[in-house]
Amino acid sequence: MIRLFFTEIAEIAMGNWFAKLLKRRKSTADLTAEGSLSDLLPFNMEDENDLISTDRLHVVRQFRDNVEGQLKIIQLALQANSVVLYWSAFTSDQLVPYSFLSSSSTFDIKSIPAATGILGALKRQSEISLFPCHAESPAIPYYRKNPDRGSFFAKVVACSAAGQHAQGDFGVLCVDRHSDEDWTQNEKLLIETAAERIISYLLLSRDLLFTDVERRTLQLVFNGLQGLNSALALDSVYSAAEKALEQIVEADYFAVSLLEGDSHKLCYVTGDFSEGYINKTFSLDDSLVGQVVKYRRALPENSTRSLLAPVVNGLKLFDTCQSVLVVPLLQEDGPVTGVLIIASRKQKKISRSCREMMIVIASQVAIKIELARSHHQIQQMTITDPLTGIANRRAFQRGFSAMSDRARRRDGSFCLIICDIDFFKLVNDTHGHSFGDVVIQRVSSLLNEIVRAGDLAARIGGEEFAVLLEDTGLEGAFDVAERLRKKVESLGLFFEGKAVPITISLGVAAFPHDSDNQEKLFSYADQALYHAKETGRNRSVCWSKRT
Repeated sequence: MIRLFFTEIAEIAMGNWFAKLLKRRKSTADLTAEGSLSDLLPFNMEDENDLISTDRLHVVRQFRDNVEGQLKIIQLALQANSVVLYWSAFTSDQLVPYSFLSSSSTFDIKSIPAATGILGALKRQSEISLFPCHAESPAIPYYRKNPDRGSFFAKVVACSAAGQHAQGDFGVLCVDRHSDEDWTQNEKLLIETAAERIISYLLLSRDLLFTDVERRTLQLVFNGLQGLNSALALDSVYSAAEKALEQIVEADYFAVSLLEGDSHKLCYVTGDFSEGYINKTFSLDDSLVGQVVKYRRALPENSTRSLLAPVVNGLKLFDTCQSVLVVPLLQEDGPVTGVLIIASRKQKKISRSCREMMIVIASQVAIKIELARSHHQIQQMTITDPLTGIANRRAFQRGFSAMSDRARRRDGSFCLIICDIDFFKLVNDTHGHSFGDVVIQRVSSLLNEIVRAGDLAARIGGEEFAVLLEDTGLEGAFDVAERLRKKVESLGLFFEGKAVPITISLGVAAFPHDSDNQEKLFSYADQALYHAKETGRNRSVCWSKRT
């Protein structure tokens, strides 16, 4: 009923994708039937657990109180010297004392190997009995030395059949007493009943903890996706993905890498010494990332970094990390488009519950990246001239305003060049519009060659172009104009085997030398261009130096 409630909420609030996750996760009963109790047992949750709320810690403490109550009943009813409950949930090869009572001065409780000593026999049977117990008998594991006389009994505490319990999923209830007589059926029945009560408490606690984890899981994913859903640009998607995963696990490194053929580009990475690796490309071969892409699943299975293969081929950034998870970015049956990398220097930092939530978030990140890419393409279409691939008039106007504002704030300078292809109408009329398009494209490519990062080249009319040169004085801008003019003059275009000379005329105006007003500056550059055409074309003219 509880799981149906959570699934219903998920379908209403978050759609089918998260409901599928809850349906895919096994119920408490399923996990118990498989002997897989260690996922949400209360034994290791008293100190800390990032998925258990403070309000639910009383469930864990109540379980301990109930277990101690059962041990007390055994001690009083059987006049026991010591009663100990070991559990194997902490590690796969150790029995760890969980709760115990003893009146012996030689009592020495500690963790013990699960498959050795007198308790090693429990691998093949559900109980063992030792009587009389004396100094030469097999050692009782929680005494420094065996008592002179007495008897010992141990019972497996598990939900699976006798001899079939998983090594990491069972407990052992041990009882000893001063009497060296054999244990009667009623005494064994009392111990067995106590073991059954402990299992009953265990399953009840697990159900309550499971419910709390499901609730906490939903809350964490809701919180994480809230920021992700509002992201539009790629950088904001990467940042929102990192914040979403921070809701789930505290990591030292977070990275997004997108596929590019047989390689992948590290588009986003945070953590110590990571700055120099952004936008670096790495091979998929012989790496954990390559395996994740190939098998379309999150790796490694236990979230522990393997020494057999690097996380990223040729990158040692994650070599100091003990916990690593690489999650594929994919949508349903679609192709893998990249990976998320989460890494921590601490061991066992990424639990199974955390892992599942990361997989859910990764699927949403994949969707958001595709949407951001589409959004970017649409944005580029609105500011890019389709014929030449350089900025269009709208992008030029935005760039012109932005550069003017920056120059005013910083008391800086910039220059505007406006240029026009000479006799372009004649070129079109003589050789056709297709050849005219080729001329425009070739001139545009030359503009792209001369501009630096931070400058802007744009097509602002049919055969008219503009160049914005930031932090550039008048002399520098004139040099750029002349370099462009000479490059165009040397194009060497041919039509039907005959050379077609192409030249341009250019006008230059400087901010704030000529004007600090944006409209006037454009007008002055335009007037300088007009003067270049009037005085013979194939010339560069500065507005302030026109003669």
